[in-house]
Amino acid sequence: MQMSRLVSKSRGAIYWKNLGLVLLITCIPIAFIGVIIYYIGTDRIETEVNKAHQNQLNSSIQQMNDYLSNLEHSVVRLAFDRSMDETLKQLDFVQDFQVTNDIMKTFSLITESNSLINSVSLYLRGTNKIMGDEVGFQTIRTEDDLNLLNSLLDNERTIYWNYALKKINKPDSQNKAIIIKLPGGQMYGSFGMYIIYLDQKKLNTMVQKLVSGEGVAFLFNENGDDLTTSSSDEGTKDQQTLKDTLKNRINADNANENRFKFEWDHKSYNVSYGKISKLGSKWTVVTATPVSQIIAPVRSLSSLIVWISVLGLTLGLLLSWFASNKIYDPIQRLKSLFEGSRTGRSSDKDEVTYIEHQWKLQLQQQQELSIKLKQSTPMLRESFLLQFLQGHLYTHTESELVQKMKQFDWDIEQKKFAIMVAQLHGMTELGGKFSERDDQLVSFAASNIITELCSEKLNMVHVTNFQDLSIGVFLVLDPTHSKEEIAAMLNKLAHDYIVAVNNVLRLKVTIVTSKISDSIVEMPKILEQTRKALRFRDHHTSNQMLDMNQYLLPSTKQNQYPSELEREIVHTVSMGLEEEAAQLIKKFMLELQSNNNAELMVHQGMMKLLGSIHDAIVKHDVNLFTLYEGVHLYEQLMQLSEPDQIVEWFQYQLIRPFVRTLTIAYDANLKEMIDDLLVQMQKDVFHDVSLEMYADQFQISPSKLSKAFKQINGINFIDMMVRLRLEKCKELLVTTDLKINDIADQLHYQPSYLIRMFKKYESLTPRQYREKHT
Repeated sequence: MQMSRLVSKSRGAIYWKNLGLVLLITCIPIAFIGVIIYYIGTDRIETEVNKAHQNQLNSSIQQMNDYLSNLEHSVVRLAFDRSMDETLKQLDFVQDFQVTNDIMKTFSLITESNSLINSVSLYLRGTNKIMGDEVGFQTIRTEDDLNLLNSLLDNERTIYWNYALKKINKPDSQNKAIIIKLPGGQMYGSFGMYIIYLDQKKLNTMVQKLVSGEGVAFLFNENGDDLTTSSSDEGTKDQQTLKDTLKNRINADNANENRFKFEWDHKSYNVSYGKISKLGSKWTVVTATPVSQIIAPVRSLSSLIVWISVLGLTLGLLLSWFASNKIYDPIQRLKSLFEGSRTGRSSDKDEVTYIEHQWKLQLQQQQELSIKLKQSTPMLRESFLLQFLQGHLYTHTESELVQKMKQFDWDIEQKKFAIMVAQLHGMTELGGKFSERDDQLVSFAASNIITELCSEKLNMVHVTNFQDLSIGVFLVLDPTHSKEEIAAMLNKLAHDYIVAVNNVLRLKVTIVTSKISDSIVEMPKILEQTRKALRFRDHHTSNQMLDMNQYLLPSTKQNQYPSELEREIVHTVSMGLEEEAAQLIKKFMLELQSNNNAELMVHQGMMKLLGSIHDAIVKHDVNLFTLYEGVHLYEQLMQLSEPDQIVEWFQYQLIRPFVRTLTIAYDANLKEMIDDLLVQMQKDVFHDVSLEMYADQFQISPSKLSKAFKQINGINFIDMMVRLRLEKCKELLVTTDLKINDIADQLHYQPSYLIRMFKKYESLTPRQYREKHT
């Protein structure tokens, strides 16, 4: 969801370009295929529909031709019937009933054999009678009917059509009829005739079946007379005008084509026509069907194609949008990553340009960071090795240390390791050339010297400056060299270092080489052991090179400790004789050096002397923490290695502060003053007193009085006054019935403060104390 919210926030140029491209790729083929299907398919379907329509029309015309052929056969058979000869002139239709009946049956058969025939009638000249299957046997009543029938017989043609023949005794009727003169084939002197009346409705229906809907179909002869008529509800003036126009067009059309398109009243008609020659006449069958009606199925199918195309186009749009989002999603995620950092121009419209700019910026920053990291790697490695060698990373395994060092550009896998520790001496022998503050400067110079010497022979060297004129060197050695070769190389390195320090700094050097190890995990422990080995240096030797294995050998020489001299020093310190004590300590140092030259043994003897003096000071009831301002005496002594420094430390840092305190304590007049002050404080326990008031009374400064009071009594003035008042409070609680508020008021305390102080010293409230001692 987060990704979708990011996408919906901003759309850049690439998104719209991708969307447009996908739309073109997806929608144009769909639209192109839809158009092709619409036009080509529609045209093809229209052609096929027109073809089917024409085939249907041809089939209908053929059917009509069959009807007319059947009619023609019936007419011809009737015209040349041998039984219909001149004997009919003498026939008495009433008397010769059987003959009349046979004729009537013949008429019925003819009518039933062809649906276009409505009725058949027989007229014989001079009989004034007419007989038919519809009217039966009738007498002609009017002169007009008789003249009409005779005029039909006088026609030159043996068989012909009459398109407006009225029926006998029906003066208002007009019928299509076929006249057949008897005997058949005789043009003149016919004695009678057959009249075949056509069924106009069936003829109209048969022709109208050629079209449907708004189409027009009609049949006309070579003279332009219509064989079909329009019913009152169908025939309109517009249709008749359309028929007349089509007649003129067909009559004027000399082409062989029997179909054409015709525009009429803003409509397009597909017109087809065919010729029929039957019964001595030529007819033309015409159908005019609106093109819209013909292609109505095509139109619906075309609409379906259009809708399918629109649906496909819509689906293509949705798929294009979906595909564009999927294509754009990785670009958007990259852009959002860069926008989150706020390091670039987030207003860029072209995401690729923006990402490219950000990528270049990231590469530039990466290069800068890489340079900085490369520059800081040595410092990080030095810091890591310093912590490791001091034992702070004891939880790391061998593999973890190897991997960590690889990160600091040191490949120590399958290497050998060694430690060298150097201690500088002799600063006091240079006659004030170096002060105490120059220790760090000298140590720095010495570390630079050994760094330069080691870098010439080894690639991986770490130098630790302990800031106390001692230096540690961590060496990573080539495992292909033997131990003898490595030992020789380390000895050569130590010798060169001693020579360099002697020449440059004019100092003495004690250097210790550790054992060679295959495991880096052991190096902190080896460093500690190597530093301890410095204690085995000989004070009478200027420069020394020691091996770790040498100082571990048991000493065969028996140590002699100057106990008598120790007791004399302690007595002198107790007497407050600073100079005499300093001379005896120097003599004590020389005695230790003469018994055992190892610095470790000398240092242990001085530590024992410190303990004896410490016990003597404690016996004088002196607060050591206050006297030496919280300094750890044994730790300070452990940091010293030069004999002269140790002697000076005993005199100025240990004995002198104690002697000054002892001098104050033994001032008789001052002690008597403090005793008088203590008596006065006991008397003034119910008064509001202060240290300044008593200082004025005894003519002494408040600070000197406060210091003397604390040195002699071991407690300051305020605490002593509190104790005296608490003692008086306990006395009043037991001997009187005074309330705690009254007692606090007499002692010049707030009740709450008095209760709190009472509980602090007695672990009981005043009330509990009274109840306990009552």
